Amino acid sequence: MNPLVIIRQFVKGLVKDNEPYQIALALSFGFMLGIMPKNNLTAQFIFLIMMCSKANIPFAFGFTLFFTALAPFIDKITDPIGYSILNYGSFTPFFTSLYNMPIAPWTDFNNTVVIGSLILSIFLFYPIYLIGKRFGVFYNDKFRAKLANSKLIKSLKASWLFDWYFRN
Repeated sequence: MNPLVIIRQFVKGLVKDNEPYQIALALSFGFMLGIMPKNNLTAQFIFLIMMCSKANIPFAFGFTLFFTALAPFIDKITDPIGYSILNYGSFTPFFTSLYNMPIAPWTDFNNTVVIGSLILSIFLFYPIYLIGKRFGVFYNDKFRAKLANSKLIKSLKASWLFDWYFRN
């Protein structure tokens, strides 16, 4: 895909009229993906769910980047949560049998940070969603018009390169 198309779609997603629930879903999925290590099948599955939902994708990518930067600090919380879940007596046979399945080891459920961040993000999904709805109302009322009228967005829209490329 052409980089100009990606930039155009990203900007379009930021300045279009979004419903507050779309921004809230983006914040919730961004938190979920941001605090989790990304080199496993669990993160890819959550990414797939996010892409299939009505979440605003540019916001979700932005929130994912934001929470990825905070992930080393949140790992101090998620690691003990994952350790306690993986070492809980009655769950040990379940995780052992899960690890011996063909595809399940790629989900990294034996990693304390992955399972801890998954549990924490599932537990906090709805409260973050509620906060995101309030942020979505605030963004639509106060910030979206300012962003749409900013010099950067206007210069991208008025660029002869954009006009030339999308005219052809």
